[in-house]
Amino acid sequence: MRRGRRGPSLLATAVVVGGTTAVVSGSMQKKGAQQQQAAQQEAAQQQQMADLQAQQAQLAAQQDALAQQQAAAAQPAPTAPAGNSLDDQLVQIQKLSVMKDQGLLTEEEFQAKKKQILGI
Repeated sequence: MRRGRRGPSLLATAVVVGGTTAVVSGSMQKKGAQQQQAAQQEAAQQQQMADLQAQQAQLAAQQDALAQQQAAAAQPAPTAPAGNSLDDQLVQIQKLSVMKDQGLLTEEEFQAKKKQILGI
């Protein structure tokens, strides 16, 4: 009695196994390439973030420098004495004293104006 074969032949099994190995190998290569591409994209994004942070830091430094320049420009220049000579200054102070005596200026206003005239 002959026994009948059951299932695929040995040659058919070898072909299936070989084909499966090729498919798995190709799939692994594709996944490896995808992972490498993803890693490259992530590195590029990290570099872009670092560049943006450096630009932001540079912009902040420029803004600070500009703010300092504006603050320096906003400070009033020291006032020069009103008169050119001591005589002119004394005359102005005497006029202010008369105004204070008449009640037109307070003591604080008189002192402030006197300091301005003397350049103090």
